[in-house]
Amino acid sequence: MRKLAFMAIITIIILASVPVGVTAQQGDLEPAHLVLSVDNGIDARLNRMDWDVNAWAPLFPAMGVRSSDYIELAGRTTVMVLCSDLTLLDQRGSEVPRCDPYASETFFFYLDDPTWTPDESTEVVVSSADPASFPPEIRDPGAHNLRELSDSERSDIAAQVDTILGLGLSSDAEAFALSSLFRSYGMLFDAIGTLTALPDLQCTERNRTAEITSSDQRTLTESPALYVRLGELYQMIGQNEDANRSYECAVALGESAGDPANTALAYARLANISEDTAEATQLYQLSINNYAMLLAINDANAVLEVCGLRNCTLPQ
Repeated sequence: MRKLAFMAIITIIILASVPVGVTAQQGDLEPAHLVLSVDNGIDARLNRMDWDVNAWAPLFPAMGVRSSDYIELAGRTTVMVLCSDLTLLDQRGSEVPRCDPYASETFFFYLDDPTWTPDESTEVVVSSADPASFPPEIRDPGAHNLRELSDSERSDIAAQVDTILGLGLSSDAEAFALSSLFRSYGMLFDAIGTLTALPDLQCTERNRTAEITSSDQRTLTESPALYVRLGELYQMIGQNEDANRSYECAVALGESAGDPANTALAYARLANISEDTAEATQLYQLSINNYAMLLAINDANAVLEVCGLRNCTLPQ
């Protein structure tokens, strides 16, 4: 069993003296496969190579899984996964995702690095620069560096959109798959508009609820992972108030579901976006506490390091 001395982590005092602010940390992009649905019950859980071998988190739609992740299913529970190469997998047994780990072309990448923050010079790719074509959630489109798609890009994206539309997915799963594809191309406005059009989306200005209503199903719009992804999209275009609302929604849903993985990630995102060092310190600690439940040493150490870059001090 992998062990982690979290008491040592919690008692460490950070001494680094650097300007307040978190910089984007870009590692090697690893392909990810998208969980689109968890059907016929909720007996689905996940274990990762970086966690303790006996540590599990519930598996939700909108989570990204890697080829090394182990999915455990019980009873009649099935999981639908959209592989990184846009092939569809209907998994009914306990095993790693049966997607091709070495696909020649991949469209989705693993995004659960707790140190992630967007590049300040993020370019937004659009199909049309006409502001009338943007979703209403985009508050100041003129503030962004916009680039229209080239003809070849339009052709490529149209082919991939057609592939997703031809999979026969539910409307929610289709929207998440399309949003993820748009994000991969830098089409952030389209990615946001696709998700915010979901009729049952929670934690919006119109629907402020954050609750899991079903005891025997895990739906996309009740998934904490969905709101982590939406928060990232808002953060990438500088709408931090909307990003905070989405991350707080992920925390509420994650804690309600007993999901330390997405809860830890959402707390890290909230901390990274916070401009108040004292508040950020508390949020980093909550993130570490949740990673501790999984004995996720790499993620916990990454959060601790970012806290040091913020010149914050964890409690003794």
